[in-house]
Amino acid sequence: MPSRLHKSLAAVALSCAMTLPLAAAAATVPAPVAGMPPINTDSPLYVVPVQKGVTPAQVQMGIQSGAEAENMNVVGTLDVQKGLQERGIPSKSPYVIYEVCNLVLGSKILDTDPEFGAFAPCKIVLYEKQGKLMLLTYLPTYALKYFPTNPAAKRVAEALNKQIISVMKQAAAGGL
Repeated sequence: MPSRLHKSLAAVALSCAMTLPLAAAAATVPAPVAGMPPINTDSPLYVVPVQKGVTPAQVQMGIQSGAEAENMNVVGTLDVQKGLQERGIPSKSPYVIYEVCNLVLGSKILDTDPEFGAFAPCKIVLYEKQGKLMLLTYLPTYALKYFPTNPAAKRVAEALNKQIISVMKQAAAGGL
C-alpha cells in the first residue's frame, strides 16, 4: 500500500509533467523545387536520398551538369574517402564534399553581409548512411539567421537555396 509520501510525490510528478510543453513538431516549408522533400526551417541541413542504383560517379556527373544548368560552378571537390585511403586509413564509404558557387548571387550577399563568407562556397556532400547514398547541404537562408540581413540578401539566399536544391535533385537522379 502506497504511503502518503509516495502519493504526494506522484501527485507532484504528475502536475510537473502536465505543465511541461509538448515537443513541437518541426516547422517545414515546401522545397522551392518540385518533387523534392520539404525544408525543415528548424535545421540548417537539407538531406536528400540518392535514388536506388545511382552510383557516386553518376552523382558527380549530376552535380556537374546540374551546376552548369543553374549557372553555378563546381569550384572544388574534396574526396575524403580517397584522401584517407592515400594515407593508409581504411575507408569503405564514399564521402565527397562538392563546393558549388554562383559568384554573381554570392557577391550580392557578401556586399551586405561579408561574414557570410564563412559559409561560402556552398557545399553539397555525398555520403553513405546505413548502406544508402545521401546528399546533404547547408541552406544559405539558414546561414543568414546568424547575421543582420536586409531583404535583398534574403531574396538572394532563397535563390541560392533553389539552385542548390535543383542541383541536388539532378545529382540524386544520377544526372538525369
